[in-house]
Formats: sequence, C-alpha cells, structure tokens
Amino acid sequence: MNLPDTLRLNEYGFVEVRDKPSPTELADYYARRYYQENLTTYQPEYPAEELKHIEGKLRLRHWVVSELRGNNTAGTFLDIGCGEGWALAYFQRQGWPVLGLDFSRYSVEKFHPALLEFLRTGDLYEELARLAAEGRQFDLLWLDNVLEHVLDPAELLRRCRTLLAPGGVLMVDVPNDFSSLQNHLLETGKIDRPFWVVLPDHLSYFNQTGLRSLATATGFRTAKVLADQPIDLNLLNPATNYVMDRSAGKGAHRARVEQDNLLLRTAPLPAVAAYYEAMAGVGLGRSIVAFLQPE
Repeated sequence: MNLPDTLRLNEYGFVEVRDKPSPTELADYYARRYYQENLTTYQPEYPAEELKHIEGKLRLRHWVVSELRGNNTAGTFLDIGCGEGWALAYFQRQGWPVLGLDFSRYSVEKFHPALLEFLRTGDLYEELARLAAEGRQFDLLWLDNVLEHVLDPAELLRRCRTLLAPGGVLMVDVPNDFSSLQNHLLETGKIDRPFWVVLPDHLSYFNQTGLRSLATATGFRTAKVLADQPIDLNLLNPATNYVMDRSAGKGAHRARVEQDNLLLRTAPLPAVAAYYEAMAGVGLGRSIVAFLQPE
C-alpha cells in the first residue's frame, strides 16, 4: 500500500492522518462550516428515489439489528452524529425512544425540525461522557459515516461500549478505503489519485481488517458485516469512470440508487442481507456496514 506522506498505517491496521486538527478546530469546522458552506456530500433537497433509498437501507439495517437482538421489539436508540436525522425519524416511527447527538443543529433543523427536542449538540465525546454520567444505556447505537471524521476512533468506540445495554448492537458505517479494488485501480492507471482521501473531512480510512481489529481492541465482537452497492466498479470502465470524467458521476450514482431500490422492493430482506454480506466477504462495496456487539 503506497500512502501519501500525510497518512500513516496505525497499530490497528487502518490508515489515519499524521497531523490531525485540534479538537477546537474540528468542532468549529463542523459546527460552523460543514453544512452551512455545503462542504458535506449531503444534498439540499432529496428526490423521491433518494428518499426511498434512504428508507430502504434503514429497513435492511433494522432487520439485521432485530436478528442480532433476537426480537423485533422497540428499544432505545442513540444516533451519534445524526446529521439530517433520517435514522432518528425512522426509528421514532417504529416506536423507539430516540436521541441524537451532533456538532450542529443545522441539518436536523432543515430536514426534521420536529426532532430538535431529541437532539443534543456539542462535542461528541463530551456528550457521550455526560450520557454515561447520567447512567444512560441504549439498545442500539448508530455511527453512520462518523468514525472516519473523529480525532480518536478508539476512544469513541470505548465510550460507545459503556452506553450499550446488554444484548445491544452498535451499527458502524464507514467508507471502504484502500480496498483491493481501489489499489488495483491505482496500480493499473485507471485512476490518477486516491480520490477517497479527503481532508480535513476524513481523518481515518478503514478497510474490514482495520475496523474489525479496532472493534476487538475496544471490547466488541463483529457480529455481521454488510457491504453496500460497489459503485467503484464503474471505474473499471472508461465510459463510466467518474474519477477521470466527473460528468459520469451522476449517472453512476443514479444507477446505484436504482439497483438498491429494485433489490429492496422485490427481494426479501434476508436475501438482500445475504447478498450484501457476500459482497463484503470479497472486499467489495463503497462502504463497510458493521454490526458490533459487546464481547
């Protein structure tokens, strides 16, 4: 693995930034700039197909969580870095008491203003410490595209461990970075740069080995891993290589959404889960979706 000088392979086996911003700089970036200056990949508006995609992925993950918990009853839900509040809204509709944490209220206020009463804003580590001091525990913790953004992923998982109720589940979704496919694309010249390295947004870059190692070191076992749709396969085809031709990106994304929506509409959830679990098993998928439980 050839890494840029700004990155290093750490003791857990995942890649991280050598010189990280200070906690104050990072908090300011997310609280004041990330959503407001459109530095995020989130969209200002979502068409109907995108909303179906979000809902479908939440249904699939909810099914996996129910299987791991051994029941489909509502539990308590904590979304750490809740962003726009899609998961908060989904689990509230399923009858779960919900709580969200984020640096900023901006995006929840825009998309789900009715959920503001269930939102705490501020430093995530500090908010998790407050919840622990209050003696709170949750049946489901949600870390959706958060772990790659924080200064100390190991400490974040340790704090999650203290908040997870017996038999509970921690869902972690991170980009699948420095994968065998991405390395192949670089080695064969199909892309001219590691496009997934985005600073200062992503401070850590996970593959399955690194994420599993981190989970073990922080008191979790990896109960199940799913992939998502492997959009990076488009980069093998010059006609759809959205890194070398940015105009191909929207078409690749629309195809990804349509494929997922078709599967989630026509196939039973156990079959869809098995499909994406098999994909994760061979290292494909733009993201790694891991379901962790206390060791």
